[in-house]
Order: sequence, then structure tokens, then C-alpha cells
Amino acid sequence: MRRYNSETSLASSTYDPYDLDHLDHFEETVNGDVPSRDLRRSIEESVEDYYDMAPREATIMETPPSALEALRMIHNGHPCVIKGVSPLSESAEGHDWSKSKVYEDVAGSKKVTVAVTDDGWADSVRTLPNGRKTFVKALDAKMTVKDLVSRLGKKPEEDREAYYLQSQDGNIYRDTPHYSGDPEDLDMFQEYINRDVEWMKGAVGRESEAVNLWIGDSRSTTSLHHDPFENIYHVLAGSKIFTLLPPIETAHLKQRFYAPSTLQRDENNNLMPVLDPALARPSSSSSSSSSSSRDGPPKIPWVASKQTPKSSRKIRITLKEGETLYLPAGWWHRVEQEEGDEGLVVAVNYWYHHEIHPAQYAYERLFRRVAIASGLKESVVPPMGDEVADEIYESDPDGEE
Repeated sequence: MRRYNSETSLASSTYDPYDLDHLDHFEETVNGDVPSRDLRRSIEESVEDYYDMAPREATIMETPPSALEALRMIHNGHPCVIKGVSPLSESAEGHDWSKSKVYEDVAGSKKVTVAVTDDGWADSVRTLPNGRKTFVKALDAKMTVKDLVSRLGKKPEEDREAYYLQSQDGNIYRDTPHYSGDPEDLDMFQEYINRDVEWMKGAVGRESEAVNLWIGDSRSTTSLHHDPFENIYHVLAGSKIFTLLPPIETAHLKQRFYAPSTLQRDENNNLMPVLDPALARPSSSSSSSSSSSRDGPPKIPWVASKQTPKSSRKIRITLKEGETLYLPAGWWHRVEQEEGDEGLVVAVNYWYHHEIHPAQYAYERLFRRVAIASGLKESVVPPMGDEVADEIYESDPDGEE
């Protein structure tokens, strides 16, 4: 087998890229007997090709970038820790934002939405008593920020439930009106937190799509997932520990579709996951990677494992108070927390539009298709709009999906 290298001249090859007669043979071979191990080897070689070029650690900027430098940072598509950035406005000066009282005073008596879990893992997969695996969402509770802060930093024997302000829907600012017409949950913080990171706004060419405030403690962990936004993440109190994997690692993650459920209180006031009620069957028989044509609510594609694969080359970052992380769109990340002096962890993040480049879009979809064809149809979610194999849907113990 010949391998292409710098000494191989395409001009000397007999291959003609404009001669389409070879496609008949190619189709017969693929639809006939191409060993899946050959495709799997191609996937692994692609992963190695990526790591041949990619930095092994996050890059560091000692000072905030200009808009042009931020644009280059986005183009590189690699995580970057940035020093000297602050999301706080002039009105925030004179306040110590590592102290809980500041947040209590600003929020006042208004009740906000807080995620409550029994194990600290909101938006994660767990196994029900009957053996069925389900994607579990937190119980949403309404309380004041003062009530929330009073529950943070406690030992498990004092309060075994975890509380996390993590509404993620642009709880300070959002670029479109909320579906209910209600104002942002934490609009009282708009006086103190800027609407945009100016150099990021200049690089992207538009305002942030959402600005979120996060308040919790070390009991809460965000499970491994990825977002379709360019993310600017700043720590105001405590520390955040990020475990990062590039999008190319998708082939090594076992991502499956799970029926959604929500934590609810039982007769003993304990939190238990309850499957979400069934929805009407969609009229279309087509399926995609975001939903299923089966009865019930759309299934959620998620990675069940709380550990990253041993074969993956993860980047681990401890983001300290006052530091900012640029997290490129599509990067997998798990987030843990370490409390500050007052037992809380606070961060603010900005989601910016991610420009989809046609070539990158096509290559990413091709990569997933080849991975599925290599035998990974039980663990790689197909591109949006492609047929979804039954094997990737998590079934209940009775065999029903």
C-alpha cells in the first residue's frame, strides 16, 4: 500500500480526480466488503493527525486580547486562559464579589430558579431502580439568593442535597425575549455585569447571545457535554476545574439517546427521577439526531460515563478567581468546583455566535458517518438529518425504547 508523503508527486500519479469511472468500483467496494477495522483505523489515524498539530495544553494570554487577536484565537479553535479580564461594570467597583453578601444585597427578596439535586449531578444519566437508564434533569426550586447562599458550603451530613443557580437561559441578559415574556431571572445584576466582552463582540461582530450567572459549591458538577457557542467564562469567587476534550474525541465517547426524566419529591420528601410524560407521536416518520419518531418526548443524546476515556488526551484547567477561559464551540467539557473562603463558587459566562464554515461542517459530518460505518453506530450520534440506528437508543429492561 502506498502512503502519500512530501516526496509523492500527484503529477506523477495515474489517478485522475476528474475521471468519475472509478466511483463505480468505489461504491461496489464500500457496499460490498470493506472491513470495518480499516475504517476504524482511519478514524484513529485522524485523531492522531489532529494531535500531531494541536497544542497539548491551553494557551495563556497575560493580558486581554484586542478584537483582532481574539479573532485569531477563535480561528485557532483552542482553549485559552486569559488574565486581566473583568466582566464587571463601573457600578461594581468598591464591592468584593467574592463575598456572598454582595449577591444577597443585589438580588434582594426576588426569588430565582435554583437547580436542586440529591447527588450534585444535574443533567446527567443515571439508572432507575428497574434498571432503565434515563437523562435526569434537576428539580427547579424558587428561592432568594440569600436562601441559596445559606445552603452552600455545607458538609453532606448537614445537607445532602446540592443547590446550584445554573439556569443557563441568559439569566442576566439574552438576545431574544423569553418565551413567556418574563424579564431575565437576574436582571437586577445588569447594573453590575457588562452586557458584552468588547473584544469578543468586536471579533464576532455581534452582541453575546446570552449572559449567565452561576452560583454553587463543590457539591455540584457539570457532566461532560459540548455547546454550540463560543464561550467566555470568568470566575468571580472560588475556582472551576475544567476537563476538556476536543471535538475529534467524539469517536471515543459513548453517546446514546436516553428518555428524559426530572427529579421530583416522593412522599418522604426524597428526590427521585420521574420519567417525563409521553408526547404525541410526530406526524413525520423521519428521524434525526435531536429527536425520535418513537412515542414519548424526544430522546436526549448524552454521554453516560462520569469519567473520560483512558485513551483520550484531556486538557485539565483550574480556573482561579479573576481568570477567564475562552472555550471554543464544540469542545467537550466537564466542570467541577472548589469553594472560596465563604463556601461558594461564582462565575459569569458569555455565549457568542459560532460561525459555521462550510468545509468544517462537511468534514465534521463526514467524520461521524465514517465512525458509524466503522462499527460505532451504538455510540456516535449521526449528523443532524441522517437516519438514526436503533442500536443507539437506550432501551428499558423490557426491551421497549
